[in-house]
Amino acid sequence: MSLAIDVDRVEQVLLADGWHQVEGKSFALDAYEFIHDGREVFAGGRPSLTPSTGATWRESDGSVLACPVTMVLAVKWAGAQTDRHAQ
Repeated sequence: MSLAIDVDRVEQVLLADGWHQVEGKSFALDAYEFIHDGREVFAGGRPSLTPSTGATWRESDGSVLACPVTMVLAVKWAGAQTDRHAQ
């Protein structure tokens, strides 16, 4: 059994500084990299032991947050997603 989390339903993300509100269906997970002038200057997974997956979302004020997925402590969504949660 897995803890399937539908990224389209994520409404809040918990980081070390508290809960962050996700605007619409903007929450996403993907490989991340930092670029400068169109060139990669750092990519997750290199050097080894750095997370290769990042999380990103837009907040209600229009700002966009991005972080390594290891910084996400929890996610929250409304309503039951599976029968197990409906009990």
